[in-house]
Amino acid sequence: MAERNVPAHMTSTWEAATSDPDPLVALGATRALGDLLAAWESKLVQEAIAAGATWESVGSSVGVSRQAAWQRFHHHVDDGFRDRVRREMQDLRNRQREERAELVDRIRSEARGRRRSGR
Repeated sequence: MAERNVPAHMTSTWEAATSDPDPLVALGATRALGDLLAAWESKLVQEAIAAGATWESVGSSVGVSRQAAWQRFHHHVDDGFRDRVRREMQDLRNRQREERAELVDRIRSEARGRRRSGR
């Protein structure tokens, strides 16, 4: 499994939430950290589902039922799946275009060669 790198803004937000002497700054950073952690959690759920985890095991990991886990995270997982399929389809279209261009070039080259040789 690939190593996960914690984004710098998440680390700096953690530092502000835990060490800023101004309680209002720390409070604001804590709120922002909650949002960042929710996004991180969704990313981990996407990884888990992609690796074959079930919604039951995801729910168990976050302390909710299978259904509650699905309701909470399926949009993130579905978005990730759709994005991956779009990228793969675009890659396929690009490869097909390249292969078609190579075929057309090869046919044209062969046709020129036949005309030159009088066939």
